[in-house]
Amino acid sequence: MDKRRYGKTLSACLAGVSNQAIITNVTALLFVPFAGLYGFSLARLGLLTAVNFAAQMCADVFLMFFIDRLSYRALALAASAASAAGLLFYGLVPMLFSGAALYGGIVAATAVFAFAGGMLEVVLSNVADSLPEESSLSICLLHTVYAWAQAVLALALCGCLFFFGAKNWNFAMFALALVPAAAFALLIGAETGDKERKADFKGRKRRMDKADGKNGCARFPATSGGKSRFGVFYLFALAAIFFGYGSEVAMNQWVSTLFSETFAGAGYNAEFFGAAAFAAFLGIGGLFYVRISGKRAKFPFSALIFAALATCVCYVAASGEGAFSFAAALACGLVVGFLSPGIMTASAQNLPRAGGRMLASLAVFADLGAAVLPSAAGALSEIFGLKSSFLLLSAAPLCCALAAAAMRLRKKTPRAPLYSEK
Repeated sequence: MDKRRYGKTLSACLAGVSNQAIITNVTALLFVPFAGLYGFSLARLGLLTAVNFAAQMCADVFLMFFIDRLSYRALALAASAASAAGLLFYGLVPMLFSGAALYGGIVAATAVFAFAGGMLEVVLSNVADSLPEESSLSICLLHTVYAWAQAVLALALCGCLFFFGAKNWNFAMFALALVPAAAFALLIGAETGDKERKADFKGRKRRMDKADGKNGCARFPATSGGKSRFGVFYLFALAAIFFGYGSEVAMNQWVSTLFSETFAGAGYNAEFFGAAAFAAFLGIGGLFYVRISGKRAKFPFSALIFAALATCVCYVAASGEGAFSFAAALACGLVVGFLSPGIMTASAQNLPRAGGRMLASLAVFADLGAAVLPSAAGALSEIFGLKSSFLLLSAAPLCCALAAAAMRLRKKTPRAPLYSEK
């Protein structure tokens, strides 16, 4: 690739992952204003979160079938344009709808920008993974930027609502739409690796045709049990990312409530500052782990297992009392953010022939965990209380650690591709 284009590619990826932080968190950060302005119930607010992650899962499933067939650039441009349009629509909802129709408009806008943003995230993760190491771009770095973007988003929304009033929340959406618009502009001239992907595919096809003595691209030949062993590694990766990313989102979603309980009387600002503080710790931990992963030719499974176990300890500690509980939740941010990008990177390195569809399938299970575990935390909180739910959910990062350990045991076995090339 042309090294002169790495800068524009990096900028496009940073804008894209910042957009992902916006589309994933903006509605949740507006729960309190929505409840006050429109009288939305907790059930209806929770449904908005479900719609968000369901739309992202739909995007992941879509990409499982098309990401290796279509250009990264075309997919990313379409996703960034749709995401900008969705955020603009979100801002126009109060002007276009009223009464019962207003909630439907919010749901529709959420579905649009969540689908587009989820698609953009997966495509740019593949772009980052396909670039040479000297480009200084990685999935771990993108996840770290996501955390800092979330912190900035929370503080920016807090400032907008404080100075302009909660009733004018929608005007902030017009400003946020500039982020995916910037990603679109940068992607036009950025290097996305499409030429290298096409050349690599043609080379592998010729080698396979020659080996099989026939036209058409055959499956990569498995060696003594390689295919079945590959399947075991992949299943453990799916389990690891389900529990790992689910643990991150569960703490991320409920840390603001924990902040409010710990510092009673802080008002609606507690929601924003709790989210911003946790995101900042995610970012700090991410910077640390980017350095760790960058010093190794292969992603360190030992660091991944340690992070999962440390997350388990933090969940247990967060079930304690007083300020110690909130401090443990923040400490969780230092380690839990390493799990999702770490699992994706380790899977990409150990399944090199799986293609972009492998990362897309991992993203499906990541979003599934993000939908299931926070919902489980809410249900458990209704029965046992929020802090007791943290104690029960500590089983999730423990399961992630066990799955990562199993991946480590399988990483040296023969590897076959996840899908046949067509």
